[in-house]
Amino acid sequence: MTMRVWATACLLMCLSASANATGLFGATHPTLACGDDAALRALSAPPADTPALMARATLIRQGNCHTVTPDTRWEKIANRNGLPLMRRVPPEPGLPPLYFMTGDIAPLPTTPASPAPPAGGHNAGHAPAPDTEIPAPDAVAPPEDTRPAAPTVIVQPVDTPLSSDIFFKTWGFQKLGSLILTLMLAGTGAWVLVVILRACRRMVQKRRAMKICLEQVARHRPMLARWYAQARNTTARTAWDTQMAHFARTTLVPALDRQGLALLWPAIHKGVQAHMTTLAAQDARTPAATPVQPELYHPDMNQAQYAALCSQWIEKAGWETHPPLATGLGSVIHCRRHGLKMLAHCWIDDKPVGDDVILQGIREKTDGKAGIGIIISNAPYTQDALQLGRKHRVFLLHHEDVFKFASGIEVPDVA
Repeated sequence: MTMRVWATACLLMCLSASANATGLFGATHPTLACGDDAALRALSAPPADTPALMARATLIRQGNCHTVTPDTRWEKIANRNGLPLMRRVPPEPGLPPLYFMTGDIAPLPTTPASPAPPAGGHNAGHAPAPDTEIPAPDAVAPPEDTRPAAPTVIVQPVDTPLSSDIFFKTWGFQKLGSLILTLMLAGTGAWVLVVILRACRRMVQKRRAMKICLEQVARHRPMLARWYAQARNTTARTAWDTQMAHFARTTLVPALDRQGLALLWPAIHKGVQAHMTTLAAQDARTPAATPVQPELYHPDMNQAQYAALCSQWIEKAGWETHPPLATGLGSVIHCRRHGLKMLAHCWIDDKPVGDDVILQGIREKTDGKAGIGIIISNAPYTQDALQLGRKHRVFLLHHEDVFKFASGIEVPDVA
């Protein structure tokens, strides 16, 4: 019975050693094995196609290549593109399966099993001594072979970005360039918005200035028509241009300056002058009525007759007048033409006009909210009266100057 057990154990040991030796390979000479089959093919190319030294070092590093010596044993686990994929036996930690060139490996020879111990009849009942039986080295399976086989691992090559990749080199500059471009676009948009707002504001101001000038032209339309008729009778064109320049300097520019728009006059003067010429030409073509000479003055007039005479002269000059109203000192006449209101205070006397009459005319102008205030008299004015009228912008006239003043010749100087 003891002999059967010993024979069975020896047979199992031989089968195990034969099984482990089957399918093992070894390198025929020191060679390179790589985890990337493409890198291995490039490194094993003929000398004419072999890459340069630096490129070869790069391929060895990227292809995970290792130098293999003939004293190591390998097991074939796969075949890819004609190259065998081998695994180290026993496995080495950190060493993945590698590709070999087919001509660089060869199968290892199978080790024959050791013969069974002789069975003698006189020793049948005794077990052999342990120290007398030394098994062959190849018959004893190494401890590593008794472990379960490791699972097959296939490592795919990973393309490592080279240092020459432009994205990794200029990533920071790209962010800075994007920031600068954004700031430039924002600045350009803000500048365009400011330009548009300034243009809109200037356009509104020009329209407002034009409206103010056209109102002044309409208010003094009869006077401008007379100036145009007089200039047309002359041979020189500059006469009408001079009249327009005088009107602009004395009436239009001051009206714009009161609204803070005087600087816009150079931008609108052509349009205003064209409108002024058109209106003056239309009124100049209208046939004038037959001039009627006003009633002559005589010293025996009373206050009512003198006020009626002044009212007649003002009305003949183109003003709408109301009947004179008697006051404590003389009479007052309310006049209006094209929206312009004028108040005339009439006083007849045989001695110079004092400041009491001037104060009465100033008070009437203020209470009536008139744009123009005049005082008409047949007598001269004292020096105090002249200074008082000049201070309050009340014009002191003789009755012989009323028709000329009311005709509009002096209106631009007082409007």
